[in-house]
Amino acid sequence: MTTLTRITSRIPVMLAAIALVVAMGGEWTTSASAAPTVLAKSTSPPSSPSPGDDPDPARGRPVKKAPSGRINLNTATEEQLMMLPTVGPAKAERIVSWRKKNGGFKRVADLRRVKGFGYKTFKRLEPLLDIKGDTTLAQK
Repeated sequence: MTTLTRITSRIPVMLAAIALVVAMGGEWTTSASAAPTVLAKSTSPPSSPSPGDDPDPARGRPVKKAPSGRINLNTATEEQLMMLPTVGPAKAERIVSWRKKNGGFKRVADLRRVKGFGYKTFKRLEPLLDIKGDTTLAQK
């Protein structure tokens, strides 16, 4: 096949790609990132969320309130641990299991040894963590 034949056989593909770019106006979105289109306005008033639930508009689920106080990693129950941001039942169970297996946390940074607690998560939680004293963590 000659070079001219190769080039001419690719022209329709290139034209289709150019037509696609022009048709989209230069904006590239996927169906997952595209905002839903509202076809008609609702005449009913918006429903108010239940107390304590601030829905996250991006995900459509409740957002935890920011906690205040500190939590003692050596005495906290699984329920208390789940009040921490990003900590659910599985992570809370891992903390308690690690604590039982290793005889407790010697320092707050030992939390990094628990699966699921990397540097970023630890740094986010560090102001709320302690290894001595009472657990005073409460939802705002």
